[in-house]
Amino acid sequence: MRIFFAGPLNDLKDPETTKAFYRRLADVAKANGFDYFWAFLNGTDPILNPDVPPQDVYRKDIKQLSQSDVMVAYVGDSSVGTGIEIEYANTHNIPVYILYEKGKRISRMLRGCPAVKKEIVFTSHEDALKRFDTLLSRLHP
Repeated sequence: MRIFFAGPLNDLKDPETTKAFYRRLADVAKANGFDYFWAFLNGTDPILNPDVPPQDVYRKDIKQLSQSDVMVAYVGDSSVGTGIEIEYANTHNIPVYILYEKGKRISRMLRGCPAVKKEIVFTSHEDALKRFDTLLSRLHP
């Protein structure tokens, strides 16, 4: 089973901490036997790879999403790109699992999307990783 991970990459308040969290989510996926795709780890990071044309980023992300069984999206910070990817998943019947911090106000439009199968609301990164691990154990391939 393959996970397409999504989340904001532009204008992050603390890029290193956010990306470290993203990597840890990937580690949990791998430990549970899942294959995965994270755009920022595959040549389209807006900081490390600023010269990749927007059209290439779009094509690569959509291709990878179309080849995935589920989508896991961090939505605790706004991201137009993540919203576009979630709607693509919805249109193509790819289940979506969203993660965000307790107390964050998340768009009801996003939360009401039929593709969103579960919301993982967490109090810390450690809590998120634990809850994510529990989810994956239920989805195990």
